Order: sequence, then structure tokens, then C-alpha cells
Amino acid sequence: MMSAKVGCRNDSDMLRPSGFGFVFLLPLFTCVLIVALFADFLPPLLGNYSGQRFFLVVQLVVVGGAALIFSCFAPNASGFFKNWPLFVLSFSFFVLSLSVSAGPYRWVEPGLYVFFFLVVALLGWAIWLRRYFVHASLLWVIVSSIACFLYGAMSLTVYAFAITGDFSNLIDVIPWGFVNMRYWSHLATWLLPLLPLSLLCGPLRFNRLWRLSVFAAGGLWWWILFLTTSRGSMVSLAVAFVAVLIIFGRLALPWFLISMRFLLLGVAIWCVLSWGVPGLIFDEVLVRGLHAGSSGRVPLWLEAFAMSLENFPFGMGAQSWLTHTILSDEYRVAARLGHPHNMYLMWAAEYGWLLIAVLLVFIAVTLRRLVVLTERWRCCRPDDLVLLAGFVGAAVAGFAHAGVSAVFMVPATMCVGFAVLAILWAFVLDAPHKNRTFGLVGRQLILQKWGMATAAFVLVLVGALWFRQVFHYHEAMEQDLVEYGQSNSALILPRFWLHGNYPRPE
Repeated sequence: MMSAKVGCRNDSDMLRPSGFGFVFLLPLFTCVLIVALFADFLPPLLGNYSGQRFFLVVQLVVVGGAALIFSCFAPNASGFFKNWPLFVLSFSFFVLSLSVSAGPYRWVEPGLYVFFFLVVALLGWAIWLRRYFVHASLLWVIVSSIACFLYGAMSLTVYAFAITGDFSNLIDVIPWGFVNMRYWSHLATWLLPLLPLSLLCGPLRFNRLWRLSVFAAGGLWWWILFLTTSRGSMVSLAVAFVAVLIIFGRLALPWFLISMRFLLLGVAIWCVLSWGVPGLIFDEVLVRGLHAGSSGRVPLWLEAFAMSLENFPFGMGAQSWLTHTILSDEYRVAARLGHPHNMYLMWAAEYGWLLIAVLLVFIAVTLRRLVVLTERWRCCRPDDLVLLAGFVGAAVAGFAHAGVSAVFMVPATMCVGFAVLAILWAFVLDAPHKNRTFGLVGRQLILQKWGMATAAFVLVLVGALWFRQVFHYHEAMEQDLVEYGQSNSALILPRFWLHGNYPRPE
């Protein structure tokens, strides 16, 4: 069996100083994790959920423009058209919204998906152009491991205050910093597959204090996962483990074994902190039970499926879930939510099954490139495959979780998922391509640089127009929220904004 102490090559050079890495990527990754995990410590300018949404919007526009500008300084822009699967997916949201979307804020949500998948491609391409994907992945792994440790350590502090304050219902205070505990579970889905990489790769992996800290982070995050009984995360992570083992085989065993050690440590912590300590202090131990029910999602899924057939295969339009006339009897009597708790059925309902077909093409092309890349690296770069396996696991878990939750709707989740997918895409672009790519010289190189600069200007300009509409949408939501709160007893239903019932049907 392979040793669990597999390491990446050139450890001394893994985090070499780089303007692109330390001036651009490191601040970006740090800001993403602070906003996603520690929003409670930030000034509440527009509220937690709204502030994170505005951060995501600005992040996509700025990073997209910066990625193109950085590409101007690359020797050439080779491989640009290898991004075509994400380009097609991105612009499908725009094209499929042309004929059916209506209303004063018709482009707010389609714009979110257009920019999200487009900028994932652009950032991944900028990372790949500099052959920086190994370094970028290690930067993300180290920064996210530190963030996970700090969040877990602070959770222990919250736990101590709750226990000493005779408060036994821990799920009301842990996880903290989120409107909904399921939003924390989305981040666990993206980040838990990456934690083992901290112990397998990079210059810190042999440091005893670092290893203890990462094990503590992994155990505490699994404890919170069990505490909240986040079934979507658990099932998604199980799917990710199986998928990674199938794709990478024995090379993924060290990653898998450390993941299992994190899980077992989480079980032990759960037994102590959720059963043992409360059992000694309180007469009754309050622990959420694990059940196999759908938590009321089935009526939502049936309604979304019925919507997807109304204007087959084009869908009923962006945000039509909020405004459409109810189609199914099951949903008529069910609890109303701002989305159907399934991103794929929601996209099929609003953008049509054509979009799902494009998404499947993107997944198929990505999987094929991953298989080719894995075979290419298996002999010459097996250590780098360990990093790739972790990011594939995170992506598989994220896309699997999107089948039962709003993974590509919640702003904090999308911020973290954006970074993970961009780094993975940089790896994917290294797969051999059937068309040879030639470097550009002389006048062609100058034209290329001007083209990238022009594209950056256009992207930022369109992004500014989109941001303006997003801002006006937020103002309208705030006004509607007052009326909604006075005339209805219903709960707030998160969608693009925390109040998901705007715009209302006329």
C-alpha cells in the first residue's frame, strides 16, 4: 500500500514569490474565506447575506478583468479556445433568457451565472498560462486550512460558552456566522475534500504543529457536520470519495485514508462533545436525529419538473419560480421556498433542458480531459495527481450537493466554489489537445495583447452595468420587504437576496 506521506515535487519551490500569486491570488483567496466564514466580524454594511452577494458580484467583475489583464503579460494566449465548454455554458444562460425573461430586473440572476462560469474559465486560464496551477492549489489549500482551523477553534469557544451557560441545544449556536446552518454545510462540502492535501503536499506537511492543527480542523468540521446532520454534505462527500477512487485508483489512497481519519476523529469528537459532556451536565441530551426523509423537497422537485415541461425545452424564464402560476397540487399545499432545493431542476424550469444538455456536455468534456491528464501524469507527475484528486473530490461533492440544495445560489458558497472550480479548471486545461497551439510573435503578439486589454475593458464595463441593476434590485427588495413584513406572516425565503419573494407576480 502507498504511504500516506506522499508529497508534491519541488517542495522548496512550491510557494515561490510571484506577483500573480502573492499580489493577486493570495489576497483574493484570503478575502473569499474571510467573507464566507467570518462575516460576523465584518461591518454589516448591507447585512450578512446582502453583503456577501455584493462581494460576489464585485469579485466576479474585478477578477474577470484582472485575469484578462494578467494574460496580456503572458508570453502568448495559447489555449484560449480550450475554455469553450465553460464559455458555451456561460453564454447559454444569456441566450436562453432572451425570449422568455421579463421584468425590470430580468438580467440580474442570469448575469450572475454568465459571469460566474465565464470568470471561472478566465481565472483558470490565467493560472494555467503561467503554469501556476500547482502553486495556486497549494496557496488555496494552505489558506483554507488555516481558515477551517480558526473556525473550528472558535466553534469550541462558542461550545464552551453554551455548555457553561446551561444551553443544551447546540445547533442553535453552532455553526455560527450563517443565516442557515445548511449554508455552512455547503462550505463543508467544498472544503473537507481539500483538508487532507495539507498533510500530503507543500512545505508544511512535515511540521508537527501544522499537522496537529489540520487534524483538529478536519475533526471539528466533521463534528459540526454530524451535529447538524447535514445529509446533503454526507452523501455528496461519499459520492466524491467513490468518484476519486475510480478516476485515480491507488494514487488517491493516501488522500482517502487521511479523509477517513478526519471522519473517525469527527465521530470521536461528536461522542465526547455532543453526548458525553452534555450527558454529564444536562438531564436531557438534545441531538438531531438522522432520517431518510426528503424534508419536504419532493413537492418542490415535482413543481420544478412540471415547470420545465411548460415551455420545453426552453424553460419559463429567469426567476419564474418566484412568479409563476402554481402547476402541481403537491406544491400548492406545500411549504413555499425561494428555490426548489435542486439547482438542476431549477435551471431546467427557468432556463430549459437545453441548458442541462449543455451542462452535461461540459461535465463530459471535463471528465474526458481529466482521464487523459491522469494517464499522462501517472508515470511522470504522480505527486501532482494527489493535488488534482483533492480538487476533483471537492468539485464532485459540490456538484452532487447541488442536486439537493442551493449550492449555486448562496453567495458565500459560490465565492468558495468559484475559487475551487477555477483552480481545478487550470489543471484541466493542461490536458493534451488535439489541435496544436503555436506561440505568437511580433505584430500578432501585440494584437493579442491589445485584444486581451479590450476584452478586459468590455467585461468590466458590462459588469458595471450589471452591478448597477443588482444595486437597484437590492433597493427594490428592501422596499418590498417592508410591505411584505406588514402584510404577510410568511418567513423570509432566500433567493438572490435574503428576501426571495421579489419581484412579485403582477
